[in-house]
Amino acid sequence: MTSRPLALVIDDDTLMLEFVAGALIDGGFDVQTAEGAQSLLTDVQDRKPAIVFLDVRMPGETGIEVLRRLRVSDWGREVPVVIMTGERRLDRVVEAMSAGATTYMMKPFTAVQIVMRARELIQPRESGSFHY
Repeated sequence: MTSRPLALVIDDDTLMLEFVAGALIDGGFDVQTAEGAQSLLTDVQDRKPAIVFLDVRMPGETGIEVLRRLRVSDWGREVPVVIMTGERRLDRVVEAMSAGATTYMMKPFTAVQIVMRARELIQPRESGSFHY
């Protein structure tokens, strides 16, 4: 029996959080969600995520600040991180990529796009155990 890869989704917008989580669940992932970043690094202890979807604009700590903290954590150095943004600002995308984002997705996106992006990023990490 192949275990389902774990995706972590962080977004302060409840509807977007539910949409992304639902797409990933339907696409064969287990999902852990957070509406903010306050407890992000301490909540993930037993099972490390295979991928993280992270919103850029959140109240308090921004997604880019969370990304910087993530990249210096024990489990977050290598995990693929997809930055999600509705902002059409190239400087924000460049800032996210410079902070360690693996890639980004511009809102709006479809459920199929979410799953395809997740699969393409974790396929090498799952050593062939996850198939389309």
